[in-house]
Amino acid sequence: MQEKKHLLGGLARHLAIPPEVLPGGFGLSLSGRRELTVWGCRRILTYGTDRIGLLLGGGLALTVEGEGLLCTVFRAGSVTVEGSVEALRFEKGGCDAD
Repeated sequence: MQEKKHLLGGLARHLAIPPEVLPGGFGLSLSGRRELTVWGCRRILTYGTDRIGLLLGGGLALTVEGEGLLCTVFRAGSVTVEGSVEALRFEKGGCDAD
């Protein structure tokens, strides 16, 4: 399985394919501290004005922490979070759901 991921990653780099289109891939775009867009999101795990948890491919989770957070877009594997983004944390196997 690891060999397959390595092969796909190498092929994607060679062909200049963005990682978010590969199985388990994702991409991020942070515009200042006010807007974060995540591609390759599978679902929203936790949702609150100070913390939003997102499930990415490959069993990886992203926790967005801040103030006044709001998901303004969620479609076709893309999520946009607006508000005051203070921290991003990646975790394997999901994120804390409180």
